[in-house]
Amino acid sequence: MKIENGHFMITGGSGFIGAYVAELLLSQKAGRVVLYDKAVNAGSVAELRKDPRVAVVEGDLLNIGALATACEGIQGIFHMAVLPLGPCDKDPQLAFEVNIRGTFGVIQQAIRSGVGKLVYSSASSVYGDTLEVMDEQHVLNARGMYGVSKLCGELLLRPFESKLPFAVVRYMNVYGPRQMGGLIPAVLGKIRAGQPPMINGDGSASFDFVHVRDVARCTVMAMASEISGEAFNVGSGTEVTVKDITMKLLELCQSPLKPVYQPQAAGAMMRRVGSSEKAKRLLGFQAQTTLEQGLEELTRG
Repeated sequence: MKIENGHFMITGGSGFIGAYVAELLLSQKAGRVVLYDKAVNAGSVAELRKDPRVAVVEGDLLNIGALATACEGIQGIFHMAVLPLGPCDKDPQLAFEVNIRGTFGVIQQAIRSGVGKLVYSSASSVYGDTLEVMDEQHVLNARGMYGVSKLCGELLLRPFESKLPFAVVRYMNVYGPRQMGGLIPAVLGKIRAGQPPMINGDGSASFDFVHVRDVARCTVMAMASEISGEAFNVGSGTEVTVKDITMKLLELCQSPLKPVYQPQAAGAMMRRVGSSEKAKRLLGFQAQTTLEQGLEELTRG
């Protein structure tokens, strides 16, 4: 699907990743971008609102009427709205309503509105806990409610592909400016408050951290591609431990603080690393921001 002059809607568009996707669409000369969100993050959309091509719509995924109105004239949907991991664990019923029933409603409304393609933002959580490097052929073994709900969203797209072409992007550990939660903001927050950062266990748990601008770029590339029915891991290809991240941030901040180690929670994930070779091969995607560059940018802010 052509991005230039296209009309797009982003559910969860004022969220961390959604706002970066919106910025990229505008830079690629999209004709219209609708940000559809139940709770609009005013800070994320402050600059975006200044662009006459942007419309910010406050609406619930489960409000079919509001969704139908927002979808009018839309050619492509980025479905990014989600109940995050923590709230999913605390309230499985709400997770079902938002992440599963809400996704089904978006799919059905997209079909009714004649939308040309939907890109669904999924997560590495669909693979479950594994020490292996995950490619897209890896067994899908989600156990937690968040991963299960994201996997359900992926599967719901399949019966309707003939009416609604789609692509799935499975994000690894996303980080970058404006992020509110996660390991890196937590460590930086402690350092800036003059408090020692906390490390669970011995800090050997390792992950693939990918910069939010790279994630946004791959997400838009999935929309622009003519490929349908495929899932793509989105990562940097770089594995790093929690301890190494923490020590690097302390170094970049020139902090004399030392991390404090605390017991690892039972059943905690020890490795989440995925291969993004498929995205490179079929979409031409490759992460451009190294972890070193990304962390330096954050510590300058």
